[in-house]
Amino acid sequence: MRRNIPWSRSSSDPATIQRVSVDDLRTQLRDRGYLTHGIERWFALDPWSSRAFWLELVTVCAKAAVLVGAFGLLPFVSVMIFRNRPLPVWETFVMAVLYGGTLFVFAFALLGVIAWILKLRPALVIDSPGVLLAISVAVSGAFIIVFALWWSGFDAPPSRIELVAGAALALLWFLATTLAASAALLSFSIHELQRVPAIHQRSRVVPMALASAILGAFLFLPAYAIRDTRREVEPPLQVVTTPSPRRIALVAVDGMTFDILRARTDLASLFISAQPVLPMVEISPPERWATIGTGVNPDVHEVHGVEGVRLFGGRRLLQAVSRADFLVRRTGQREPLPPTVRHRDYVWEIFARRSIVSTAVNWWTTDDVRAGALNEIGQASIFKAAAGDAVAVDANASARLMTAVDRDHPQFATAYLPALDLLLNRLNVDQSARLSGSVRALESLRATIAALRARQYEMVLIGIPGSGQSGSGVVAATFALPTRAASPYDVAPTMCALLGFPASTEMRGRSLVPEPQPRITTFGTRSTKSGNTRVDDEYYNNLKSLGYIR
Repeated sequence: MRRNIPWSRSSSDPATIQRVSVDDLRTQLRDRGYLTHGIERWFALDPWSSRAFWLELVTVCAKAAVLVGAFGLLPFVSVMIFRNRPLPVWETFVMAVLYGGTLFVFAFALLGVIAWILKLRPALVIDSPGVLLAISVAVSGAFIIVFALWWSGFDAPPSRIELVAGAALALLWFLATTLAASAALLSFSIHELQRVPAIHQRSRVVPMALASAILGAFLFLPAYAIRDTRREVEPPLQVVTTPSPRRIALVAVDGMTFDILRARTDLASLFISAQPVLPMVEISPPERWATIGTGVNPDVHEVHGVEGVRLFGGRRLLQAVSRADFLVRRTGQREPLPPTVRHRDYVWEIFARRSIVSTAVNWWTTDDVRAGALNEIGQASIFKAAAGDAVAVDANASARLMTAVDRDHPQFATAYLPALDLLLNRLNVDQSARLSGSVRALESLRATIAALRARQYEMVLIGIPGSGQSGSGVVAATFALPTRAASPYDVAPTMCALLGFPASTEMRGRSLVPEPQPRITTFGTRSTKSGNTRVDDEYYNNLKSLGYIR
């Protein structure tokens, strides 16, 4: 079908009058790669009786949707790489397919619906470049809003470099989507405009496709650059230590604040000094307590969540996943963090590898290990014995700690006690049960500290508020503490100084007692015998029953 438009102004020279036809304009678009050879019949086809109409609609929408998906996966995958670095090739590929494929489907459906409405409602024809641009920008804006909501669903705010990279790729996606959407809708605009808008005077399909392919390839560079994290056990780094006869016990209490300790005079009286500590910006319990126990930043110890998602049998457990990410959460398998996820040793593991007898109970990302000078009891057996009772978690951990202390007489002993946080912030119980449970937990804590003191241990207590809990944390000790503001990062270098070990420069905090040794660069990466092993479903169900997973 050929419709001749008697006269129209040329887009290149408004003063020149020339004869233009819709067919000529379609030929221009076809030569630039926007439309197919059958699009000339578009306006003469009946959508209810012609297969050619639907074929052309599918073709035009698919071409635009491919570009939308190709550019759209870039910000999503790049943010996931920043959050879960290093990310292996397989996980990167799977996420690219998930995000790109989903965006393709949504873009195809959205553009198809818009085109169909414009075809069936002639009163809504696009009669100006401004309207065409407005519709295209609205389509692009809808996708950017989805990305912004997805990005805001992470527990922690983005780092500066992640923010810059994500925003830049999102802007590129916005521009590419605007161009692709306007190209897809050109067949509805040229009938009224009798010209090709300036933005489409030259074909941009090929350079856009090449740009998206090149940028997509860059996403895989970090995956190829990383080495296999599975390592054989390496000999410990030899360091100079100052022999110390002190026996040290560290008790970590989740949910303990300075005000709670001060209100319990019977508990506070067991310590010589106590003071508030600065807040931590980390969100999840494993992240906070792995930071305290190792003394290093989360991007060094690589613990970020209570659970992770494993994609289609991949070896990498994704810890940082947006709460709004139904794709990864629905297609992957949710698992608790395995003991092998941590990349740095807790300080007592550093001590034990250098012949200091050490006992640790109930700390995150630890397993039941009894090797050489180390006796480590993980959470799986503690939580299983508690059967969902928060106070029983503390009681079991304390009982097993005291049993190990009486049997092995370790020079360093520690336990993580989460009952206060569970009762105050996680479990859905009534006020009377919360109050009675908290009192029982505090009485159990006092008994544990008193028992350790009776066995001639110097005590350090560290407590920080749980998720959403007000108040400041607390550090208390049976020796004098400096008057300066303390930080949870100070715990690890303090433990090192008390036992005559040098702290590492990776440790952010400052010791609360004089450091007898100059700092070393690092104690090295934590050595493991295997990669990210799986944790059984029973432990996962225990985490859910205790309110860690919802």
